[in-house]
Amino acid sequence: MTNLPAPAQLSTLNREISALTERLSPVREEAVLRSLEVMQAAGMSIPAGIDPNKLDAVYGYALEGVPNCGLAIATQKLIKGDYAGNPDILLGMIPKPPILAALAKAESRLAREDLARKREIAATLTHQPPEIDRSPEVMARVRARLNQFKQEHAASKAAAGGIVVQEPMSPERAEELARILALPDARSVSAEQMAYRRKIEMDIDAVEPIDEERAA
Repeated sequence: MTNLPAPAQLSTLNREISALTERLSPVREEAVLRSLEVMQAAGMSIPAGIDPNKLDAVYGYALEGVPNCGLAIATQKLIKGDYAGNPDILLGMIPKPPILAALAKAESRLAREDLARKREIAATLTHQPPEIDRSPEVMARVRARLNQFKQEHAASKAAAGGIVVQEPMSPERAEELARILALPDARSVSAEQMAYRRKIEMDIDAVEPIDEERAA
């Protein structure tokens, strides 16, 4: 595809993005029922403690929002016995609702990563910034990086006896913190958090841009 002209590449990418978006769409009720019926037809038993008359309701609730492709892949692997080494899964038994939901989410990971990669390529071809990934996993990593920065800042302050000896912020660090600050705030933000945010913004503003002549 890389040898194709940019418009042709973009057209192909858009088709692939549409197909992946459809595959990652939330599973529908009929797909959940079809998965359960297929596993039962393959001789798999309903887990103990689950009312057969409430099977669709219980599994439908657990699988709500789960990508359609993930459930399809997990169902196929369960029937083929591909999870034989998983201690949470008994061969010949339909997994309990939370386990089946976890399997379906895990099986959709490659499709999610492929979709994000293709969106980035499409954004490059159209000279548009890629869509910010605000998935729970990414947001957790951002919070972890920000917490790490806060801990390093506090440790530096304690080591200096309350006097912070701060090295000049690099342009790379400023760019990373700017991306973090661009994320939406939580519903409740304390005065201390707002003061800390303003300090970071002042530190970012103080970073001198890289001189083009020196960079050359």
